[in-house]
Amino acid sequence: MLYLRQNKGFLYASLSVMSHIVFLAGQISQNSWMAANVQNPHVSTLKLISVYVGIGVCTMIFVLSRSLFVVVLGIQTSRSLFSQLLNSLFRAPMSFFDSTPQGRILSRVSSDLSIVDLDIPFAFMFSLSSSLNAYSNVGVLAVVVWQVLFVALPMIVLVIQLQRYYLASAKELMRINGTTKSALANHLGESISGAITIRAFEEEDRFFAKNLELVDKNAGPYFFNFAATEWLIERLEIMGAVVLSSSAFVMALLPAGTFSPVLLEWHCPMAFP
Repeated sequence: MLYLRQNKGFLYASLSVMSHIVFLAGQISQNSWMAANVQNPHVSTLKLISVYVGIGVCTMIFVLSRSLFVVVLGIQTSRSLFSQLLNSLFRAPMSFFDSTPQGRILSRVSSDLSIVDLDIPFAFMFSLSSSLNAYSNVGVLAVVVWQVLFVALPMIVLVIQLQRYYLASAKELMRINGTTKSALANHLGESISGAITIRAFEEEDRFFAKNLELVDKNAGPYFFNFAATEWLIERLEIMGAVVLSSSAFVMALLPAGTFSPVLLEWHCPMAFP
């Protein structure tokens, strides 16, 4: 919420959400038009393709506008947070710099700001598009084969529980990663500032070994975070495969003539995009 409160963040986030919703509506309309009229003798080939291409061009415009709003959101928010950070650093008393390790300050103005600049906007767009795509796919499946909801709804509850379990571990691993990275940056800064003294007492090997030890400690949480992410992805893919198999099984049991083969061919991949 703090991220969206910076420089009209809610406005740009709302515009990006609306753009993606319109894009999804256009995509569903485009595929529905093609599936419903591809075998219609009263619709000419030129009209069929023209309407399909026209809807595709309109949806492309909204995709571009969604990306534009997300980029503007990232730029404006990053600029505001960076200005607040500089203002706080320049106005901080000397006791703050005496009590705060140099590595922690460097971590805040380097890696943390890099996450704000690059990771958060794209993560926001990815999570937004993935969530809306999942809801739209479940909605389309419910219209065609409502029986799949008996499998999809429990899977949604299970996904939410898995995500909560994963987030609890991921947050702690990110905190540990930031702590170890701060210690590494602090040791590197002290080594650079005291390079003359280190060379005078021939302690290069000890400081080099200490640096490697801190690098290993910092790489550990990153590896565990990557493993936790793969753990979550594997389970999500398994549940997606279950929904896909259930949807295909229900569609195979439908009476002949319930839906056209083209319509079923379009709806089946919606279970597992």
